[in-house]
Amino acid sequence: MSLGDAVIAAAALKYRQTLVTRNAHDFNWLEGLKVIDPVK
Repeated sequence: MSLGDAVIAAAALKYRQTLVTRNAHDFNWLEGLKVIDPVK
């Protein structure tokens, strides 16, 4: 995971928000983080 992705994931977890991204597979392994791919 890149530093940028880690910061984005941390912010989403901290504020209990859903992460909307085209590369959801990079984030699916994080427990407690809800991830949505808007294209699917």
